[in-house]
Amino acid sequence: MKNQYPISLIHSVVRSFIQIAFKQGLPVLLVFFFFLAGQQQGAHAEGTTQTVSGIVFHDRSHSGVFEPGVDEALPGVAVSNGRDVVVTDAEGRYTLEVSDHTILFVVKPANWMVPVDALQIPRFYHIHNPEGASGTTYAGLEPTGPLPSAVNFPLIPSDEPEDFDVLVFADTQPRNKKEISYLARDAVAGLIGSEAAFGVTLGDIVFDDLGLFRHINETIATIGIPWRHVIGNHDLDFSADDNMGARGAYYNHYGPSYYSFSYGPAHFLVLDNNKFIIDGDNRYYRPQLDDDQLVFVQNELARIDKEKPLVVLMHIPWDDRGWNMEQRDTLMALLAAHPNAISLGAHWHRHYHRYLDEEYGLPEGEYHHMVSVGAVCGAWWRGMPDEYGIPHAMMSDGTPAGYGILQLRGDDVKMHWQSSRRPENFQMHVHVNAQHSDDETDHLLVTANIFNALPDARVQMRIGNDGQWLDMERIAERDPLRLETADLDALVENLLGEDLPWLEMGGTAHTYTLWQGSANMPLEKGTHVVHVRSEDKWWTHEDFAIIHVGE
Repeated sequence: MKNQYPISLIHSVVRSFIQIAFKQGLPVLLVFFFFLAGQQQGAHAEGTTQTVSGIVFHDRSHSGVFEPGVDEALPGVAVSNGRDVVVTDAEGRYTLEVSDHTILFVVKPANWMVPVDALQIPRFYHIHNPEGASGTTYAGLEPTGPLPSAVNFPLIPSDEPEDFDVLVFADTQPRNKKEISYLARDAVAGLIGSEAAFGVTLGDIVFDDLGLFRHINETIATIGIPWRHVIGNHDLDFSADDNMGARGAYYNHYGPSYYSFSYGPAHFLVLDNNKFIIDGDNRYYRPQLDDDQLVFVQNELARIDKEKPLVVLMHIPWDDRGWNMEQRDTLMALLAAHPNAISLGAHWHRHYHRYLDEEYGLPEGEYHHMVSVGAVCGAWWRGMPDEYGIPHAMMSDGTPAGYGILQLRGDDVKMHWQSSRRPENFQMHVHVNAQHSDDETDHLLVTANIFNALPDARVQMRIGNDGQWLDMERIAERDPLRLETADLDALVENLLGEDLPWLEMGGTAHTYTLWQGSANMPLEKGTHVVHVRSEDKWWTHEDFAIIHVGE
């Protein structure tokens, strides 16, 4: 816990004690001794608080060390201790309070870059934790030693365009090295040389085995672009006895678990919404921000331009029922002041969009756009392998395993869904109740799972090139293709029994992206094409199914 007394107040009280001692004829050193003893006792009980200063500078030599006369101090750059946010003065200097559990970080401004290490992970922070932080199962954060006399942050100029892409991975979540190999071949290999500005993983980087952090970092680094991280519930060390220890391994590899930065015209806010709870011998989590983080979010959102694009990156989406609802409503009210904001979450292993409205604390008539980004590992790397030995891992809502591409074009923000190892225009499954019939058919039931469709998309179908477009209705059902895939998997799994060489599929969930329509008309013998078209404010997609009537 922080000492509640700032250094300036302590100095003032010391001066007052000395003045009183002189007036009363008391030995000054004795009074000062008792004062310091009281301060040390309080510091031991509450945790010591210090003040640190430093400079944010243009690192002209790329040495990472501030060189007066060579490097240029940068005014107007935000720096935070995870709670307070201050801006550097005309000499590039800042001052912040630091406790024994503080991560200082610079808020990267637009058109500047922070150093990245050999694995493309940005290094924009300084960890101060003299006692270290770790659980008992995985190596966490080693003791950092005393606070330096100054903590300086280097920046390097970077020409950041108005239009850029961000690769968005959710729930890479390998259990072991074999599943990192799936990730490498299913998603990463096809992205090597990507022209995206940077990438991000929205938590559940691994599946409880924090010893895999290094291996997965090495794999994703082959893409060749800076890569940022969000902490997920499966990235916590549940052998720890406190919040810091639970995050020790994460801190060791990635730095602060919440922070913010700008790129081009947009601002990005990274949240750690995994509250680590200790209840006797039990360890579990709930979606919630701690008090310091909540203050940081309030300070940061008050500071930035409300009209610029704001992208919130988090692991557990806003629609999880486990949230502290009062806190969630507070956060949503803060976001309501930013009309061009969008939140990207993960966690569900389903891909969908929701417009969060009054039910989530927003003013009547307004909404906040939330995306539950589908998982790179799909359904936890489950299901029958394909010809390349990679499980199909179709998610419970029928979405194929894949990742998002956040496209920013000036002030416009939208998300593209990319199924792994599929063409860019593969955006839906079209399922028809009768793909083949020996007799004439006068009723077709067509279901389309349009993976990335917005909730208010208009979806239509027609039979043949000259048929009439018919509206399809959005339904809350299970994807019929996913059900058929599960049935086939179950059949093979039952035949193989205990010798099953892969992980069996899980259950099938209702999906937010399913539309259904019917055509009540006689179809002549022959081959017919069923067209399905989806239109929303972001995208227009079209796909087809081919059916045959007659022998």
